Amino acid sequence: MSVTPTPPRDRRRLIAVVGCAIVGACLCIAAAVAAFYFFRGRLGRGAQPTIEYILDASPRMSNSSSGGDTRIGIARGVLAEIVRTADPRLTAGLRVFGTGALSGVCQDTDLVVPLALSNQVRIEKGLGGVASGPKSDSPLAQAMIAAIRDVAATRGPHSIVVVTGGADSCNPESGELIRREAERAGVELKVFVVGFDLTPEEAEAVRAMVAMIPGATYQDAPEPTALRRALTDIQTDVNLQAADDSTGSPTPALAATACDHPYLPLRSGSSWSYATPEGTMTWSVASATGSTDSAEAAMGISIPEVSLTVHWTCGSEGIVSYDFGTLSVASVGDFASMEVVDSSGAFLPAADLLVPGYSWPNAYTLVMHVSQEGFTADLATAVSGTWTAAGIETVTVPAGTFEALRVDGTETISTTGFMGEVMNVTVSMTYWYAKGVGVVRYTSSTSEGSSSGGELTSYAVP
Repeated sequence: MSVTPTPPRDRRRLIAVVGCAIVGACLCIAAAVAAFYFFRGRLGRGAQPTIEYILDASPRMSNSSSGGDTRIGIARGVLAEIVRTADPRLTAGLRVFGTGALSGVCQDTDLVVPLALSNQVRIEKGLGGVASGPKSDSPLAQAMIAAIRDVAATRGPHSIVVVTGGADSCNPESGELIRREAERAGVELKVFVVGFDLTPEEAEAVRAMVAMIPGATYQDAPEPTALRRALTDIQTDVNLQAADDSTGSPTPALAATACDHPYLPLRSGSSWSYATPEGTMTWSVASATGSTDSAEAAMGISIPEVSLTVHWTCGSEGIVSYDFGTLSVASVGDFASMEVVDSSGAFLPAADLLVPGYSWPNAYTLVMHVSQEGFTADLATAVSGTWTAAGIETVTVPAGTFEALRVDGTETISTTGFMGEVMNVTVSMTYWYAKGVGVVRYTSSTSEGSSSGGELTSYAVP
């Protein structure tokens, strides 16, 4: 049975399309902007460290904030952002109060996401469904007492993180009631209370309540930036409990590696799906092995008609380099093998460098060996570019609303090999990265007038 060879012009078009697909997919990953490592100590022999988040959803949270949105809208978004950075070894849950879920307004608190290990995604989704309630009372103390009872099933260490829009309106002895419950529980407990956009009178009332609770601290957050800063510091503190729990027996956990960082968590089992003009693009991490000093991660990428594997190498500098395996095209099978023959710079710079305005270069040369139906060609693609961290922006995509770091980049791509032709193109790109999630949106345009992009539709990060 004979096979009619593909005309050279058609082959060149296929190669160009596949080549652009490779470059687009790789750049979408290589632009991640921070190296971050969970500098985790050895877990001790205590019970699983636990954190329960409490969000005020009483009617006062429907008031407008200085940030422009309602207080509940801002609090949901910021808390979701912070929850994504939680150490996956934490047992975590979400409790709300004041939603109107219970008829007794002073008992109106609900554990909307029960405590579970590596619970970040479920908590984030639970936050998305929280709306402020219709009734007037705010049972802050009842919610905190219920949270103490939730976590008291194990010995700890435990943390309770509260975001509230004001004081308890149900019981003037709220601080004393919480103190008694904490002493009765007899567990290792830290309580963090953040007052968001409170009046001076409300802030003083909450501060007085917190002062009565052993191991409790209060922080005032008059606007969204202060709320984000307070919750970031709290989550960092709580993560350290998971990193060095010296009170009990070891708890199985995901191993931290140099490929694990907040803006693109290359953990075994992580996956992301994107809606693109070309169809659904999926990334999935098959493995991540090594230590916090040196590691490797294998990621599968698939878009309609094309699939390939990316092999990342990570070190103390961040994501150092990557390489590829075999490229497959649905209509022709295995189409090419690929190899990065040289590279310079770290593709993902160190986290402490990533401040607005910071720029960094990268460069690499990719050789693609094409062999199909008697046709062979070696294409060398040289890529060099510069990336700049622009700042934090609010981004809404099908997967949710995220506070994301915007990164702008320009790549110069030169491909040679087919009949001696040289194809040069400049690509301008913007990527948005949410902590604990990865790329949530990307756009690109070329000097030849084409454009593309993608938006996150779903993800899973263990």
